[in-house]
Amino acid sequence: MLKPRGTNAAGHKGWYEVKCRICSKKMYIGDDAVYYCPKCNTKFEAYFCEAHVRKLHGRCPYCGSELKLFV
Repeated sequence: MLKPRGTNAAGHKGWYEVKCRICSKKMYIGDDAVYYCPKCNTKFEAYFCEAHVRKLHGRCPYCGSELKLFV
């Protein structure tokens, strides 16, 4: 689940925090490179850090589709 951080977080997507599905690293959308699976994102909230995207060769470990950069 996306959750805002800070006192000025109301409605500002740049402050949202997500966790890597594999290592649980906290990543902030807008600050860190966050990758997601377009198919599994709605079911599993599948977000991945940059290190695991390299290890997975850019593929989702659940369905095998290509991971995309969250912009």
